[in-house]
Amino acid sequence: MKISVIITNWNGLALIKKNLEQVIKVSPEAEEIIVADDASSDKSIDYIKELQKKYSKLKLIANKNNLGFGKNSNNAILKSKGDLVVILNNDIFPHQDYIKNALKHFSDPNLFGVGFAELGHENWARIFWKNGYLQHEPGIDINKTHITAWLSGGSSIIRKDIFQKLGGFDEVYKPFYSEDLDLGLRAWKSGYTLLWEPKCIVEHRHESTMSKFSKGLLNYVKERNRLLSVWRNITDPQLLFLNKFAIIGRVLSGPNYIKIIRAAKKQIKKSKPPIVFSKITDRELFKLFSDN
Repeated sequence: MKISVIITNWNGLALIKKNLEQVIKVSPEAEEIIVADDASSDKSIDYIKELQKKYSKLKLIANKNNLGFGKNSNNAILKSKGDLVVILNNDIFPHQDYIKNALKHFSDPNLFGVGFAELGHENWARIFWKNGYLQHEPGIDINKTHITAWLSGGSSIIRKDIFQKLGGFDEVYKPFYSEDLDLGLRAWKSGYTLLWEPKCIVEHRHESTMSKFSKGLLNYVKERNRLLSVWRNITDPQLLFLNKFAIIGRVLSGPNYIKIIRAAKKQIKKSKPPIVFSKITDRELFKLFSDN
């Protein structure tokens, strides 16, 4: 199988300088290393073009306009040559064999992808329903391969054909947050499997360009997308009923939550329905993780 590596970047020149050559050096399995630049204005593109003189498999996709994480990733994955695609944030520093240690799992044709283990923050995602919302927490056993609720949009390897079948990252979450959670839920409900592999080690230095946004905006987008992840993925009538009660409670405790509701409804109104091929129910999905 052909393998592509995609690094998404927006005004991350300092991060690209720290991490890009390491990605190239420890990804011998990859046929191409693609930097998907989302209309940077900090000379990231100039640096990448200069580095291309040294590394022939380094490629650049330079967006003229800022697309946001989901659409930028979708476009880059569509243009990639790989059957398997590694997706990395620009602040990820991968270790030797981080791709190699994932490949054995793809002998299972039903496997959608494998999540990498972030050094010092090794965890896999457990998901459950509580207080009218989707909830998640780190898994406990970090020494063995586990199923995971989703694959990080910044450190994982996926099967391209399944990604495209599911429509990729849902752009309803633009500009960022929850795209990977949403895709994971749709993949599980469509009958695919997602794994987390402790031997696929990367360092996530948490220096992404998210820090350029205000805390107020980040919290606003998080809350809006948290609500969207319920409305876009949960179909169980009883769970949706509980969500309505939870929303009432949020409004009564903080009227500003009305803005969140309106923003979420606006996003849904202008977005296409999510692509999912339902084979298991919401409750069956939650039970998978209650047993692990």
